[in-house]
Amino acid sequence: MRWVSLRTIQPNRVLAQSVLDERGRVLLARGITLTPSLIAKLRSIGVGSVSIEDEATADLVGQSFVDNELRQAMLEATYQVLHETMNGTYSKMVRPPRLRQRLQPLVLDVIDNLRRQEGASEHFGNVYLSDGELYHHSVNVTLFALAVALGLGLTESQMVDLGIGMLLHDIGKLKIPEPILKKPGKLTPEEYSLMKLHTSYGYEVLRQSPDLSATSALVSLQHHERMDGSGYPRGLAGDEIHLFGRIAGVVDVYEALTANRVYRPAHLPHEAVEVLFGGGGTQFDVNVVDAFLRTVAIYPVGMTLVLSGGYRAVVVRSPRMRTQRPVVRVIEDAAGHPVTPWEVDLSQDLTTQIIGCES
Repeated sequence: MRWVSLRTIQPNRVLAQSVLDERGRVLLARGITLTPSLIAKLRSIGVGSVSIEDEATADLVGQSFVDNELRQAMLEATYQVLHETMNGTYSKMVRPPRLRQRLQPLVLDVIDNLRRQEGASEHFGNVYLSDGELYHHSVNVTLFALAVALGLGLTESQMVDLGIGMLLHDIGKLKIPEPILKKPGKLTPEEYSLMKLHTSYGYEVLRQSPDLSATSALVSLQHHERMDGSGYPRGLAGDEIHLFGRIAGVVDVYEALTANRVYRPAHLPHEAVEVLFGGGGTQFDVNVVDAFLRTVAIYPVGMTLVLSGGYRAVVVRSPRMRTQRPVVRVIEDAAGHPVTPWEVDLSQDLTTQIIGCES
């Protein structure tokens, strides 16, 4: 299997992984043949790429954070909990035990998945629907954060609190007007000031749920704080920011940069990593950045890349600590014609660059 962009996909390819909506429901099931009309429909709702069956890459098996069933359950729970909590809290009718009770088993399943894996885990966070960005983003950053937490040696109890906080960290955005959330251009100063309030809104909501730990709620408040004090809402610096807030800041920025948004296309994963490196010690905790690079394969097995010279290649291995320069299998020339496959270790062949990825 491999992941391909819906901009370049040829019709009649077969889905290797189901496409989910914002509630975790199956839009298109694995095994369906993609007709031109289905491809157009997926593009119209914001899906950028899909996993397809492919003879040239049939032998590739990645080591994903979670399987599609667990991702589906996380999306469903996140969607329901965010909406139930926002609606219930402000009408004084929220049922407090439901938050932790609903989310903790899912977080424990993710932790169990991560513990069984060796080396850097792989993650595809590329399926974004026009109406489901908040929920896919919340699940994606939770997976990243838990991988980082495991790399930092946090206890299971700490990881549960962090995971729940990450799933809920953007709940305050449900109080931000939709035209601002989905504005395709730069926000005005007034709009940006309003957008920044989502951190405080979210914290206020979550602190009213007595079954949530204070540290889970802090993730919502602090995920935009920065080590040099340049963040918001309180301008905290260094150790004034809880470790959970520092982890959230790193994974939130990485995930946001590598996802397609209404106002800009996605950055390449290695470009996003350079942003993290560049902000290490100033904006971001260097220990968290280091743990991220040790635990997350930014170019997962099966991702289709465009190399300098126009060749298309698929990631076959993503060696630990060298995931920015994976081993790839070249399968097509610049014109899109199949070639006799050969493999290139990009960590050794430094003259070949990654100039695009189909995610």
